Amino acid sequence: MKKSVYAAVLIAASASVAFTAQAQFAVTAVQSSKKAEKEQPVPTLSDPGLYDVLGTSKYVALYDYNVNTTDKGGAPVVETYVTALRIGDDGALFTDYLTYKSDSLIACGAPAQEIKNAADECGKAEFFFEPTVVQNMPEGMVVVYDQTAIKLATYSEPFGEIAWELTGETDSVAGYQASAAIGEYGGRKWKVWFTEEIPVTFGPWKLAGLPGLVLQADDSEGLLGFRLIQFTKSEVPLAIAKNANVVKTERDKFIRQKNSNLQNPMEAINPASISSMTVLKSANKSPRFVINGVNVRMPVNTCIPLELK
Repeated sequence: MKKSVYAAVLIAASASVAFTAQAQFAVTAVQSSKKAEKEQPVPTLSDPGLYDVLGTSKYVALYDYNVNTTDKGGAPVVETYVTALRIGDDGALFTDYLTYKSDSLIACGAPAQEIKNAADECGKAEFFFEPTVVQNMPEGMVVVYDQTAIKLATYSEPFGEIAWELTGETDSVAGYQASAAIGEYGGRKWKVWFTEEIPVTFGPWKLAGLPGLVLQADDSEGLLGFRLIQFTKSEVPLAIAKNANVVKTERDKFIRQKNSNLQNPMEAINPASISSMTVLKSANKSPRFVINGVNVRMPVNTCIPLELK
């Protein structure tokens, strides 16, 4: 059984972002409405109080992120997340697709209600890729923004530190001539396919540092995998939403905390720390919680961590 959060939007942001209509996408058009803009304020990515803008993308690569797991009854299921890698001149930004969609709507001056709907969609999504990963901005570093329970945190680590080993294999992947490499990161072994036809050193999540865009990645246990589903031109700001509650931490400490809280995030929350809580429903009708302004998703299936250590 495969569950998905597939959605797509045809967005004009400075230059148009053209998505090819594919079976897994519902394509809609963003149209401006002066009347709607007058009815309520519209956020802008240029507001320094709301966003840190690191640059502007030239391309976007969309990936499926598939997790082979089990439901509460032990039956095998595949969770599918859609993710987006915004690629600029010197760095890249990897987020859930719905974050990219929301930022694109803001960038092209969409009506306030459409922007609000996109934000609501982020909150209600059954499967949402939480980490935001900034690659090579600043140069030579990876900066990660993530959460565990209601703790919002950021940490840094060196960019391109995976010791990739070329296997000598070649194949056609996603329509590109690709080469294979293997490497280990976070306690998992990965096999990736990259193409020098797109000469950037970025890839999904943290799987980067090769002489071409990573098109596909699979862990050695067959549990986790990224697949390129679209590559196109896109001019959307590389924007990070500001939050005063984000704290700096160390990667190893954060990963230990996150993994210990994956199955039941609510257990990690001190009741005395709760100043506000709203109970809502996700897309699959399961409960989700907004606690102290932080969206807490309860896992539907068994959680498979990206990083084991």
